[in-house]
Amino acid sequence: MREKKNFAQRSKVLASAEARKKYFLVYEGEETEQIYFDAVNEQKDSLGINPLIELVPVMRSYSEVGWSNPKKILDRVLLNLEEDEKKTISYETLLNWIMEYLFDLKVLTTRGVMAKNVWTVLCTACQETMQVRLQDDVSDMEKTCTELLGILAEETEITHVIDDVSKIIKEQAITYAEGLDKICFIIDRDRESFVSHPENDQYSYVLNKCRDNGFGFYLTNPCFEFWLLLHFDEVMNLDMEQLLENPKVTSKRRFTEQQLRALMPGFTKAKYNVDMLMQRIDKAISNEKQFCEDDQELEHTVGSKVGLLLEELRK
Repeated sequence: MREKKNFAQRSKVLASAEARKKYFLVYEGEETEQIYFDAVNEQKDSLGINPLIELVPVMRSYSEVGWSNPKKILDRVLLNLEEDEKKTISYETLLNWIMEYLFDLKVLTTRGVMAKNVWTVLCTACQETMQVRLQDDVSDMEKTCTELLGILAEETEITHVIDDVSKIIKEQAITYAEGLDKICFIIDRDRESFVSHPENDQYSYVLNKCRDNGFGFYLTNPCFEFWLLLHFDEVMNLDMEQLLENPKVTSKRRFTEQQLRALMPGFTKAKYNVDMLMQRIDKAISNEKQFCEDDQELEHTVGSKVGLLLEELRK
């Protein structure tokens, strides 16, 4: 996990010396939620969000792309915070930093064949040349970076792209200040990926870990699209059993997304009229209160807590 650095920009410069509070937004999805909260960030002033707050999305690192299980995502965030506290990083974290640096430089432009080849070369270098496991801690980051980049230059066409190794390890970690900032998990109650049964109760695990660490737990049941539906009064007329079950209605879409498309023609998870929703945020917050907002009950009940997050941002 890594910060999206260019997102964390203040909406205005304040004369006050009050401390800025960062809200780190950890999304389960990689498109729909990010589009929504990018718009929230861009319209902070008009939405009445406290100017002392910075919204900072936490993005997937290369090896984490495609993850959708909240427990897996939570555990990785906890690992990254532990590494930051101990001032150590694993080889996997370092490899991800190198990959993201190459993406930032536009040496890698897609996560396709070339990126996969670079990742394979780096992993093989660790496991076979350096004789380390990806979960092992790096003892000397600059020396290890230099060695890995030398191997990368020999094995691929990537050469002479890094003048200063320290650039790779500068400002890569999550700049989280415990006691001041807040990490917020914006997740779905997806029964297929977020399982909950006596032998593997991931729901209770994630909820309790969030409570223990002071993280925000902002779940929507059945999915984030239901929060988007709450921006329209028509949501009150929908069948609650269908919403909760959220069955597939086509080969590609489930019930909730289909209902949203009826209100927002052309909606897709990767592209939609987010400005329309920004104009309806007050309605969404109000409508949410007609449904479940309780952590425990949300496991089995239609509802959301995203509106509570937005209310908190306005304080």
